[in-house]
Amino acid sequence: MKITRVRIHQIEGKLKERFGWSLNWTGVRTATLVEVNTDEGITGWGDGNYGGERLLTHPELVIGRSPFEMEAIFDDLRAPAAGQFDRGVPTSAGLDVALWDIAGRALGKPVSALLGHRISGRVRPYCTCMYRKDWSDPAAGLAAEAREWVARGHRILKMKIGYGPEMDVEVVRSVRQAIGPDTGLAVDANCGYDDGTAVALGHELERFNLLWWEEPVWAHDLQGYDRLRRLLRIPLASGETMPADWIIRNYVQPRRVHIVQPDLDTVGLTGGRRLAYMCALNEVRLIPHNWGTHIRTAATLHWMSNFPEVDSWPAMFEFDQTESPIRETVIRQKIEMDLSDGTIAVPTGPGLGVDVIPEAVEEFRTHLITVE
Repeated sequence: MKITRVRIHQIEGKLKERFGWSLNWTGVRTATLVEVNTDEGITGWGDGNYGGERLLTHPELVIGRSPFEMEAIFDDLRAPAAGQFDRGVPTSAGLDVALWDIAGRALGKPVSALLGHRISGRVRPYCTCMYRKDWSDPAAGLAAEAREWVARGHRILKMKIGYGPEMDVEVVRSVRQAIGPDTGLAVDANCGYDDGTAVALGHELERFNLLWWEEPVWAHDLQGYDRLRRLLRIPLASGETMPADWIIRNYVQPRRVHIVQPDLDTVGLTGGRRLAYMCALNEVRLIPHNWGTHIRTAATLHWMSNFPEVDSWPAMFEFDQTESPIRETVIRQKIEMDLSDGTIAVPTGPGLGVDVIPEAVEEFRTHLITVE
């Protein structure tokens, strides 16, 4: 079997209501979907980076090769090493997922079976919600939204902060009071603070029994994370925009943060498998970021079904519940939480176990790149 074509679909959907976080506001949702075709008629899909200029200028690194060379292709699409410097970071995570999808479909096996030993057929999600909206009273608005998500059966919620220390304490207090002590709550500042402000704010937030604080400072502020880990009792989390190699060297091996949160759009399943092994070895929790379409959600479920418990924490991942006109509409299957136990089933069909709807992709597509 040989790869014959790669198509990159850049899609976008407009929101009915804008929402924001510490760094920005948005009125749209976007994703990059990678479609890989083969000479045997098997097609795979991924959601994430496609290889960029490296693929466009060197299509021979992919076209004509076997999709079963996914790990070699993943590394070949890095920028080559120069002088005494290491080769560049991986740039083809979405393409990598598509190759794993093809491999599973060709073998008639789910991707989870190819990644190693599937520990569980179900994975626990946490609900990403509670972004900032155009409320006159943000604390009241967030509390009302939090109550709604709990009523829908979600057991762990993550909310946005980073709007200033006083506002953050007010909104977290309001949400915690709204959901009570038994619902898990995490916060995400999206790199909104310097380490000094984060230390002071962290001491104020400790009383709310948070599961973790995501990105209190810039992801690359390693000294800042060291200081926060020494001084705070809240578990620290980071890594959603970083490649696997960087996360391993800077977060996992030194055990700098309690939780790493890579996203498959950056690390791919090849990088994700390497990262999962290192997290388990170093007893660092792996709770992936997941912000895209349900193609990525399906891939994340397969990935996390192979990850063991760390410090008595079960495998878990981000289940984005914010408004998105593109997330569910591009695949035929439904990916839903079982209200009886708060988990989501790992797809059991071959490959990723989900079928992409080409017409839906075309409806939301803003740009198409073809590599042959």
